[in-house]
Amino acid sequence: MRWMLVPTLLLALGASPAGTPAPVTIATCSGGLHSVEFVEIASYDVTFRNTTAVAADEVRFSARYGRHEKRATFDVKAAFPPNVDVSKHVRRTVNGGLFAFVSDQNDCFVDYVHFVDGTSWTRR
Repeated sequence: MRWMLVPTLLLALGASPAGTPAPVTIATCSGGLHSVEFVEIASYDVTFRNTTAVAADEVRFSARYGRHEKRATFDVKAAFPPNVDVSKHVRRTVNGGLFAFVSDQNDCFVDYVHFVDGTSWTRR
């Protein structure tokens, strides 16, 4: 019985057990980097889906780019109701030299989710 308390305590503290899938998934993540006069701009169109029964109000995700595991991280504050696709356009400047690409499929990962009931999930 004691072993069951650890996952419950971790979730209450905002942590996720190793291997727990993200409660918000990314259905599409298209876009990439554009270089404009020595400035790189990361721009993506992303479709999220909250797979839980509780609405979320913040999702942090990252998109991998470049050859050295660089990541562009975005904090998206919006309503993410259960089982509804939510599409967002995000954009920010990033570092890395002159590099540009655009793709319909990118390596995008949900890193953090905050729910309206005060709980959260963090990728481990």
